[in-house]
Amino acid sequence: MKKPQSKSSQALVGGEYVISGQRDSNNEVASARWRFIKALQRKLPAFGKRLRTDVYPEFARCAGKLADYSKAGWKFSTWQSHSDRKNQLTPHLLTWAGAFNLAGETWILEGALQTLLLWHKFPDWRTSLDLQGFRQYVAGPILIWDGEHSFRFEDWGWDPQLLSWPGYRVNMRKRFETELHAYEKRIRALAKARGAQRVTPRYSVEHFEWLALYHCGGWSLDKILKCAPFAGDKTTISKGVHKAARLIRLTLRAKRRKLKSV
Repeated sequence: MKKPQSKSSQALVGGEYVISGQRDSNNEVASARWRFIKALQRKLPAFGKRLRTDVYPEFARCAGKLADYSKAGWKFSTWQSHSDRKNQLTPHLLTWAGAFNLAGETWILEGALQTLLLWHKFPDWRTSLDLQGFRQYVAGPILIWDGEHSFRFEDWGWDPQLLSWPGYRVNMRKRFETELHAYEKRIRALAKARGAQRVTPRYSVEHFEWLALYHCGGWSLDKILKCAPFAGDKTTISKGVHKAARLIRLTLRAKRRKLKSV
């Protein structure tokens, strides 16, 4: 029997550095959180289904035809003070999020509100359980300006009367590599001086799936290992769960806490 293989790792963002924008978020965190939501959708489909059955009807009743009941980009606290002063929808949201041990994650509550708003506007999205409302878009400051990151290299060229081609080529490549290395150091120093952070080079799809099952589904490491034999042991599972949690800035549930499986 062929041994199950781990899914390939992928990059969260295209570059090597990120700089946080408003609300101390950045594109790496936003991308990781979206991967986590998709993992939840795959591994715990009740996440989206219960949002639709347990929360949406009350959202629709409260929102009615109000254009400003919920808006994109609102903080959860802003929505509460503006639209839920009587605490009508908040308990439903918290109960739903609490079932997945996510009631303390403001970004989850804000994503749920945005998803509910989109479902209210586009019934087809509600039918298909589209969770695009959880996808965050972060606008941060520009790290390196156009004039700063340009790189130019010039060479006098090859005079075949003075040098052989192999000799010229070796000398030219050495000069090019020297200047390229100096350019790399300059750009990295500039990025660091402006508060940029190195991104995680690659992430594993399974880590987010394990995190979803462990933190939100109440699965034990042993149970996850049975479904992921390629991981080898519980230590690998645990490390993957913690790595994914750090990427989305999630505080993991206590080890001994028993959660009801969903």
